[in-house]
Amino acid sequence: MEQIGLPRMAARVLAHLVTTDSGALSSADLVRQLQVSPASVSKAIGYLAGLDVVRRERAPRQRRERYVVGGDVWLRAWTASARKNVLWADTARRGVEIFGATTPAGARLNEMARFFARISADMVGVPGRAAVSDMLTLLAALVHVGEPLTVAQLSAALGWHSDRVTSALRGTERHPEVGDPLTVQAVEPGAYTIAADHRLTTAQREALGEHRRRRSAAPTDQSRPNGVHRCQPVGDSMPAAEAQERL
Repeated sequence: MEQIGLPRMAARVLAHLVTTDSGALSSADLVRQLQVSPASVSKAIGYLAGLDVVRRERAPRQRRERYVVGGDVWLRAWTASARKNVLWADTARRGVEIFGATTPAGARLNEMARFFARISADMVGVPGRAAVSDMLTLLAALVHVGEPLTVAQLSAALGWHSDRVTSALRGTERHPEVGDPLTVQAVEPGAYTIAADHRLTTAQREALGEHRRRRSAAPTDQSRPNGVHRCQPVGDSMPAAEAQERL
């Protein structure tokens, strides 16, 4: 276990907990079996608990704690590692905002952020918080502008490195559930826009298209069809002479 990066004492404590039949030992048990000081055991347990590998519990009707390796220990350790990767990615992104994406430091931090975000997403099977935030920002930008944009145009408008824009675009392709019902669609080489009609049936799209055509063909105020007249405002807007003639 030392070979995977655990400190020597933490590795010894974990090995004893994993190999004991009960899967649980007290501090006194570990001190006696490992022949080390209580302080060494306490430090090792604190380290392992921080990794979510070991948990503390009290036996019924006993005051002393036992240290337990549960059946879901490796899943919890895996999840804890994924969370740390997310923290690394978030920290690197804040660095990019401070130094600027176009500076050498910002470029290195951006690469670091993308690496840890990708590792975290691969580990948990879903995009990390930072990656989801980028995808939603990208969708919002395309909705706001209402026309296709290239990676370079998005990069300039959002103040992002082009790699970050590309990563967000790929994220929306791999995880369409993030922006559902909005999706990013490539409409021409290198240009992207928003699409949302994948939720609609063919009949629904045709009906909505007909509604749009009717609205486009509707006459304006200057070209009203026969029989349609503007309502006369209420008040003294009618000239007095015309009113007398009508009387």
